[in-house]
Amino acid sequence: MLYYVHRLDKQGHLELRLKTRPVHLEYLKANAHRLFAAGPVLTPDGKAPCGSLLLVEAKDEAELKEFLAGDPYDKVGLFDTLTIQPWRKVFSHPEVGGPPG
Repeated sequence: MLYYVHRLDKQGHLELRLKTRPVHLEYLKANAHRLFAAGPVLTPDGKAPCGSLLLVEAKDEAELKEFLAGDPYDKVGLFDTLTIQPWRKVFSHPEVGGPPG
């Protein structure tokens, strides 16, 4: 099953996010087989990351939470909020989206 995961950073934690980003990206690369999509949520001006959005394949919510707990961002306590919802792909257009981040 695919899950929608939306997490917002704690206020004032941009430096921690940037410092932890390289190991976070390595974690995502090592688990790319379970990621449908992943990327930062941006501030309203589109200039700075302030959270994360992931679409993750997991057999159930317990497995998903185990995966999230292994994320270096979670390990350093970056996030203030977490929203998890089951998600189903109905439509996508291959030309829509931004550059890889």
